[in-house]
Amino acid sequence: MNRQLVFVPIAPAELGVLAGDPLGVPRVAYTVTPQLLDDLGYAPNESEDAEYAALVLASVAGLATHGVRLVVVAEVDPALVLAGDDPANGQVLLEALPAEAITSWFTDEPGTDVSAAAAASNGLTIDQAWELGQVQDLLSRHDLLWNDVVEYRRR
Repeated sequence: MNRQLVFVPIAPAELGVLAGDPLGVPRVAYTVTPQLLDDLGYAPNESEDAEYAALVLASVAGLATHGVRLVVVAEVDPALVLAGDDPANGQVLLEALPAEAITSWFTDEPGTDVSAAAAASNGLTIDQAWELGQVQDLLSRHDLLWNDVVEYRRR
């Protein structure tokens, strides 16, 4: 079955989604859209770079919405993915997020201070938050850490 890779920003209180807790839907997520490829100038053979861009955009959306960069990664049935309001930034809507579709999650290293970037970007769009010095400083100094979903489910 064909799958679509999506990046879903979540709040810390929603981390239980990794163990099967339901997540309110429809839910804003991010993926590689044709508009994202076009706007960022990616060629079709640069899918990994485009996926990384979608992850970073999802992390900025999470920062502006939830005050953290906490992003769940899933491979979902494309039928669950609807058009979003901001396709240039890869935004889509998910009709469902099955627990078995979740493969990993990304977050900042423990102890990383995101408070200045979170406060400055609170309630902003991705494009507005992207322009902020606090957000750019966070993005340039701190890479997100990859975590396997199996690690969480063993807890």
